[in-house]
Amino acid sequence: MEVSSYSVEEVFFGRLKAHVIRNNQSGEYVQIVTDFGGKVEALRLLSRSTGTLRDVLLTDNGNETAITENKFWKGMLLIPWANRIAYGKYTFYNDTNQLPLNDPPRQNSLHGFLDGKKLTVFYTDITDYYATLTLLYDFDGSDQGYPYTMRLLVSYTLSGAGLTLSFDITNNMAQAPLPLTVGWHPYFACSTYQARVEFDPSTPWNLVELNANMDPTGMTHLDSTFSGSSEIGGNTTDPTFYDVEYKSVMPSRDAMLVSKLYDAATNQAVVLWQDSSFRLIHIFTGAMKFFGEDGIALEPMSGMADAFNNHDHLTILSAGETWSGAFGVYVE
Repeated sequence: MEVSSYSVEEVFFGRLKAHVIRNNQSGEYVQIVTDFGGKVEALRLLSRSTGTLRDVLLTDNGNETAITENKFWKGMLLIPWANRIAYGKYTFYNDTNQLPLNDPPRQNSLHGFLDGKKLTVFYTDITDYYATLTLLYDFDGSDQGYPYTMRLLVSYTLSGAGLTLSFDITNNMAQAPLPLTVGWHPYFACSTYQARVEFDPSTPWNLVELNANMDPTGMTHLDSTFSGSSEIGGNTTDPTFYDVEYKSVMPSRDAMLVSKLYDAATNQAVVLWQDSSFRLIHIFTGAMKFFGEDGIALEPMSGMADAFNNHDHLTILSAGETWSGAFGVYVE
């Protein structure tokens, strides 16, 4: 019997339900933890240049305890806000809200509410050319400091183009608007100190100035550190440390952004593309320093850190309105 090119399979990591989308011919796959916020647990893709399979992400090795402890946010979706909200406090249309603080020793609220949430399967689409798994989660307004109802649909598509994540988020309030930013927190496995990172060269990039609490000050300036011309630097056990945010100054209506991480250890490049809804990126090179693994976090974001307060690329959804966006990964 002929085997279909693609499949979607339900699996378990301990007690956590997950799904695996596979290309049964190439050996590529993506693991998605349905019972823990739609986390992308693992990703294996075929290199377009070498024809070999690459394990793209740092993972929790399918360990239920590590996944639920979520110490380092590996592969997590960041919704309804990405990065930090200063002191967990914001005012939206004259209503002041206090989010839980989960960023010690800083007094911030970090990365949204999806961690620990159980998503449900909304739709699967399997063909000879791709497979898509769409998951659903309804925010019901019960999360501390976020009294808004909205529906999240997130689709994971594995194809010859790599992995694509696409979002449709709808305000389910009867009349009221809601604030929103979206992000993803992947760590791309690589030899960190030897790696070169090239942010999309078609646009200048502004470095977002952060204060001691890692919150934006409002100041930005042009910066070309990540032009791909030099290695991260440092050494194997102590790569040069970056924990910084950048904003494209390309008009939001313009084409997608394409950034690359060149891994000298394999002579491959991991490519992260972001559509016009995602104009910011955060880079973190401290994986070796903080948890002893070799990789770089490149985090696509639809809005600036603390966007609930500074409103920089904050999405405001009116009642019944839907926001859509997408990003993806492939290996050159």
